Amino acid sequence: MKIAMLAHGTRGDIQPALAIGSVLHDRGHSVRLCVNADLAEWAARSGLPVTSTDLDVGRFLNSEEAREILARGKISTLVRRVTADERRADASIAKAAVEVTHDADLILSTLGMALRGAALHEVTGRPSASLLCAPMTPTAEWASLASPVRDFRVGRVNRLTFAAFDNLLWRQTKPSIDRLCEQLGVAPIDRRLRIGELPALHAYSPRLVPRPSDWGPGQHLVGPALASDDLRSALGEAELPADLRAWLAAGEPPVYFGFGSMPVPKPRQLLDEIIAICEQLGIRALVAAGWTDYGVESAELPDQVFLTGSDLNHDDVLPRCVAAVHHGGSGTTAAVTRAGIPSVVVSVFLDQPFWGWRLSSLGLGVSLPFRSLNRSRLASALTQVLDPTYAARSRAYGDLLQTENGPEQAADVIEQELTGADHVG
Repeated sequence: MKIAMLAHGTRGDIQPALAIGSVLHDRGHSVRLCVNADLAEWAARSGLPVTSTDLDVGRFLNSEEAREILARGKISTLVRRVTADERRADASIAKAAVEVTHDADLILSTLGMALRGAALHEVTGRPSASLLCAPMTPTAEWASLASPVRDFRVGRVNRLTFAAFDNLLWRQTKPSIDRLCEQLGVAPIDRRLRIGELPALHAYSPRLVPRPSDWGPGQHLVGPALASDDLRSALGEAELPADLRAWLAAGEPPVYFGFGSMPVPKPRQLLDEIIAICEQLGIRALVAAGWTDYGVESAELPDQVFLTGSDLNHDDVLPRCVAAVHHGGSGTTAAVTRAGIPSVVVSVFLDQPFWGWRLSSLGLGVSLPFRSLNRSRLASALTQVLDPTYAARSRAYGDLLQTENGPEQAADVIEQELTGADHVG
């Protein structure tokens, strides 16, 4: 079987595709990926063939401009700025997508490429499905991830928020779809495409988000698509650095702080607040820099704080921690809950507030918006989740999540149900 994966965004968006693609490759299938330029070399370490677009997602998210926008809480401005970069790269994205999918038996697209995948199905008839790391398919059981309210408690209203998001996404994406149709040499698509009309692999735990009763049979909840040990090693997440292992062994389990690819406004100020919280609460802190430059080396920090810029293996490091403060990305949320430790979710936008809401609802953590983060709120949230009741509940959930294998289950669904399936979500 020939499978084309259109993967677009940050590492958290692309790594689930690599995890599933690697399993499919091991089963003898042909897998090709289309990936944005800044992560193409990293994705190619998986051993899967990668075609790069011209889009550089990380360049903006790593910029001072992005940090200033986030510091002002202008999420809509952040989204518009990312969209503008994508629009400038539309021609290369269309060319790469057509190249990768031209003879595919199945097109599997991450959220950022989902409507392009739908358009390719519409025009070529090739089977297409979405790979979603958060629930984007409409339901009456909660509101759209784009809504500031998680659940209006009225099913019809919840569904209206998905319709509003679909309309917004279509308006933003229609020029890109037109460029794709131009690349294919066909007339523009005149009807509105929606994510929910496609089958989908939902790559998150049903124990964190039970399957809604109003989803159709094409929506497959397979569990989080976390990388295998071999894939992590290939991607550069091998053994922990020796100095980090020594630091972990020298004291009590720390609190993990990591914000992934999210731009951290005033990073040195945040680091100083983490140091002060460590002194206040008598804890240690492991700070994973991710895409953030904190402007200091770990050796310059107090002994109770360790700063690392290495690509950490979450499966290795998180079980050695007592709690995690993170942005609420789907991959980090899955790794933290799987490790059996509670969370403080400091969310920015889209799926991150949703995951904070789910963990809070289950008693596995607390959530607050990044824009309201300060030393007092963070210390209070940490004090709450370091209570033994949170630890016990998180350990119990972690034991359950250890039994899930999203990539293998996703591969089963692809082999048995998606190729040639009726495209009704």
